[in-house]
This record gives sequence, structure tokens and C-alpha cells, in this order.
Amino acid sequence: MKNKKAKKVMAGSMAVVIAAGLAGTCGYYNHASEVQAEEDTEVLQETAEQVLGDSDTGDDGEFYKEESVYVKADASGHPMKTTVTEWLKNPEKGTFEDSTELNDIKNIKGEESFNEGTDGSLQWQSEGNDIYYQGTIDKELPVDVKVSYKLDGESISPEELEGKDGKLEIHFEYENKSKETVDVNGKNVEMYTPFTMVTALMLPTDGYKNVTIDNGKIISDADKDIIVGVAFPGLEENMNLQDLDVDIPDSVTITADVEDASVEPTITLASAELLNEIDLDNIDSFDDLEGSIEQLEDATNQLVEGSKSAADGAKELADGSKTLSDGVNTLNDKSGELASGMNTLADGVNAYVGGVSQLASGSTSVANGAATLKSGVQTVQAGIASAKAGADQLVAGYTGGGTETGVGVVTAAQSISDGITALNNTLSENTSLTLSSAQEQSISGMAYQMAVKSVENIPEDTFTNLGTTKTDYISNLSGQYEELLKLQFTNTMNQTAATVKSTIKDNIQPIVTGAPALAAGVKQLYAGTVDLQKGLSQLNDGSTSLVQGTSDLYEGAIALQQGAAKLNERSSLLSTGTQSLKAGGSQLTSGVGQLADGAGQVADGASALADGNQQLSDGMAEYKESAIDKLTELFNGDIQNVTSRIDAMKTLSRNYKSFAGIKDGVNGSTKFIIETEGID
Repeated sequence: MKNKKAKKVMAGSMAVVIAAGLAGTCGYYNHASEVQAEEDTEVLQETAEQVLGDSDTGDDGEFYKEESVYVKADASGHPMKTTVTEWLKNPEKGTFEDSTELNDIKNIKGEESFNEGTDGSLQWQSEGNDIYYQGTIDKELPVDVKVSYKLDGESISPEELEGKDGKLEIHFEYENKSKETVDVNGKNVEMYTPFTMVTALMLPTDGYKNVTIDNGKIISDADKDIIVGVAFPGLEENMNLQDLDVDIPDSVTITADVEDASVEPTITLASAELLNEIDLDNIDSFDDLEGSIEQLEDATNQLVEGSKSAADGAKELADGSKTLSDGVNTLNDKSGELASGMNTLADGVNAYVGGVSQLASGSTSVANGAATLKSGVQTVQAGIASAKAGADQLVAGYTGGGTETGVGVVTAAQSISDGITALNNTLSENTSLTLSSAQEQSISGMAYQMAVKSVENIPEDTFTNLGTTKTDYISNLSGQYEELLKLQFTNTMNQTAATVKSTIKDNIQPIVTGAPALAAGVKQLYAGTVDLQKGLSQLNDGSTSLVQGTSDLYEGAIALQQGAAKLNERSSLLSTGTQSLKAGGSQLTSGVGQLADGAGQVADGASALADGNQQLSDGMAEYKESAIDKLTELFNGDIQNVTSRIDAMKTLSRNYKSFAGIKDGVNGSTKFIIETEGID
């Protein structure tokens, strides 16, 4: 009987381990419910894979063989065809050897070639990329899935179920057929490969109502429910828990109220990797459990001793409560005098607080005015500086370099006046435009050459009809062009020049008259600008002192405001505290009277507490004897057996690398995808 209780405790601990390992597999719920448009079987497979979790094997750059075994089965789970896909990760470039039991092998993704040996070996020619190949196999599976149906409590075949109404039960039975002999605490023990089975199916909500599952979850998605079941066939036997009342699932049962029943496809994933992925080193439930029981026993002993001390203390409390009652009665007699003094203090504090509040308000107004004055003076100073800079630039522009002799605007105005006068005098002269002898010869020469070119292709008889020859005609052209040029060019240029001079002279007459006046006005403007520059310089020097004074005034006003605010804040707290003190005086008078009455009750309660603590002390002693002492006795020698079985299962999980064959020394993993067909 004692050993059976201990095993129940160990079974509970095992359930904690499995729950911890599966804690990260719940994320598929939202993902599955979001999938709308994909094929049902793809959704189901993805959902089941989410439960088992992603494998990161082969990501460290080492050669790795990942295997997926696809099984097509009928609606009851009987296998009909098995296809295997092998993924060779991180192969080196060149020739390497693989091992397999597959038939009809083909490369399904790349162009790599291979040669098959008679012993099941494959020689691959690799380019350094991952290789994917596929084949078929006729071999018994290490796990089986059997699907059975009951309608209103009676067994029914999938074909007969189609279109029926009633209370439906769908039962998935998993059989683990993979066993090996392992060492457990120095003994040879036969144990199952720790396969985890995850089954997923989809049921339409318009025909299936009140759906339940015993070992799994239901994910509702409006027009359909995705049902996910989880089982561990052989785990109960591996843990040696067959004779105990322990619920480690090895099957999944779904119930529903159905109308016009349909037999839907299902997907079952089987993998031995899950237990190996669970980090048992971070779970203290086994290695530290025995030590924890010892700590619990020590703590209980201390609690028993503490309860005895509490009982003794309660007795002392009862004695002290009578002394407290006597002191409270004395306080009650003096409470009236204390309340009167508190009222007088409160009136004086209120008068003080009122004056401080007025001081704080006035200091704020002073600070605001000082800030405004400071800002205005800074603005005025900036304007003065800007005006002075402009006057400096204006004076420099008049003089052209800062000298009073004037090489800038003043001189330029005088130069304009002199230039206009000279231009007017020049235009008054009567001149004509003629070409020099060299210019005439150059221009007439170019015209002659152009004329010669133009007559080169004219026939000779044309000139004969004119009473001359081509040679004579050409020799006369030079002189003719020169005379024509003199006549036409000289007359035209003289006429044009006369017209231009007349037009310019008429337009500059107002300028000739105003230019001397402009020069005189510019000199006067220059003198006024120099006076303005001197005045702005004096004003700019004085504004610096004004700005510094207003800054000092502003800082002093701020300091005054801050000090007054702190004083006002503290006086407000003083006022509040005094009012509370005043109110407390009245409450004290009333409360002391109540305290006097309560003191007697405390004395009575202390006596009752002493009696209760004695009962607690007696109860703790009984708890230690009947519970803790027996729990400590149950675990003596059994914890090591549990940890050894789990370690053995982890070894089996690591060793199950392939179903269709793998070369010695190569790491790998395999998973089974068993798809049962639906019935339309």
C-alpha cells in the first residue's frame, strides 16, 4: 500500500514534466483559425506540426538527414501506400554516401545524380546544396492508428455512417510497436520508443454540434471546428504505472451531436523527438524532490516548535493586556485639556498662513513684470544694434571705403554728371562715317570671290550673247564691286549715324540738366548719414548697461517668487496639519473613551488567543506525525527509479533517427504523417 502511494506521487510528477514540455506548443490556435483558403489537409498537417513544434536540427552546419514518412490510409486507418521524402542537409561538395531501403527513388528538387548499390547504398554527386529525394517502401510502421465510429452507442462502419443523424463517437486508438531493451538502474528493461501522436481533423459546424474531446483541444472557426488530440502510446508502461490510477492518454475520443454525418479526412503526426526536446535538466521535480521532502520535514519541525512558542507568548499577552487597560483609563481623564490647547494653536496658524499666501501672490506679479521688462529691453537692444550696423554700411557705401574724400557713391554721382556732359558735347559735333582704303579692299575682295563662284558654272555662250567673254566679265567684277561698296555703304552709314545721334541727344537732355543737382544732393545725404551713425553708436553703448540691469532685476524677482512659493507651500501643510490636529483633538477625546472600553475587550481576547494557540500547537504536532512523517517515508529509495526511466526514454528518442534507413554515424530524425481518407 505504501509503495502504491509513492508511485502515485511519481506519476503526478511525470504529468508535470509532460505539461512543462508541451507548454510552448499552444501558439497554433490563432494561426489555424486564421487559415481560410488553404486545402483542409494542409491546414490539418500544419496544425499538427505546430503542436509537435519546429525542429532546428541541421542548422549548425553539420550533415543531417531529415525524413518524412507519408502514409495514405483508408477511413479506418489501414495503410494503403507509404511514400518517404528524405532531406539531406548541408552535404559537402563532391561524392558522398547515403543509405536507404526505398524503392523507385527520384530527385524531386535538384539536378544531382546518384548511383544505387546492391546493399541499399546511394552514391550522390553533390554541388554542396541540400538534396531532396523521394521513394516508396513496403514496411510495417512502428505505430498504427485505428479509427472507429459509434452512432448512438452502436459500432458503425465509415461507409454506413455517411448521412446519418444521432450521437456520434469517433475513437482513435494508437498502437506503439517499436520496443527496445534498455538499461534502467543496472537492469535490462524492455521499453517503447516514446512516440507522441497528434491527430487533427476538421468538422463542419453546421452538421456537428456539442463537440467534445477527452485528450485535446477544439479550435472553433465559425463554419468549422479544428479538433486536435494528443496521445503517448506506451508511456504508461515505460513509467511502470499500469497498476495505478494514472491518466496518461494513449487514445483520443471525440463526441458530437451530428446531422447528415460526413466522414472527414484526418491527419496524424507521430514523432519520437518531443521527449528529447523537453529540457528535463531545468525541471527540479525529480533530482531535487527528495531533498525538498527533507526540507519540508525540517520546516514542519520548526513550525511545530514555533506553535509552542506562540502558545507561551499568548499567555504573556493576556497578562499585559490588563496593564494596557489601566493606562488607557488615565489617558481618558487628560484628553479634554489636550483638545482645548489644539484649538488655540489652530487659530494662530491660520492667521500666519493668510499672510504668507498674500506674499506669494505679490511675488509672482513682480516676477512676471520683471520677465516682461527684461524681454522688452533685449528686443530694443537688438533693434539698436541692427540700426547701427545698417548706418555703418550706408556710410561705407557713400565713401566707397570709409574715407571722407569720397570714392564711392559721392564720387560716382559726380562722375555720372561729368560723363553726361561729355556725351552731350560729342553728339553735337557733325561727323560722318567712312571706310578706310584697307577696309574697302577687304570687303570688296570677299564680294568679288563670291561673285566669281556664282558664275563658274554658267555656260560660255551666255556671255557671248551679252557681247563679252566669261574671262573679261570676271576681270571687271573687282572694280565694279569696289565702286558699288563705296557708294552704298558710305551713304547708308552716314544717314544711320545722323539718325542715332539725333535720337540719343534728344533723350539725354533731361539727364544733362539733372546730373549736377544729383551730385550735390548725394553729398548732403552723405553728411546726414554720418551724423546718424554717430548717434546710433552712443545709443548702442548705453543699451548694454540697461540690459544687464534688467537681467539682475529679473533674477532677483525669480528668487523672491521661489522663496515665497516654498514658504506658502509649507504654511499650507502647516495649516492642514493643524486643522487635522484640531479635529483629532475632538476625535481623541471620543476615541480614548472607546479605547478604555476596548481595553477590557482586549484583555478578554488575549485570554481566548492563548487558548487557540495551544490548540494550534497540538494540531501541528498531529499534522507532522500523520502527514509529513509518512510522506518522507514514502519517497525513500523510489525517486532514482523515476529519473532513470526518463533518461532511458530520452536515449530511445535520440536513437530513433530513421524509418527507411540511415548511414552509421549520421544524425537524423523522422516523423510520420498518416492521412486517413474521407468518404464523400
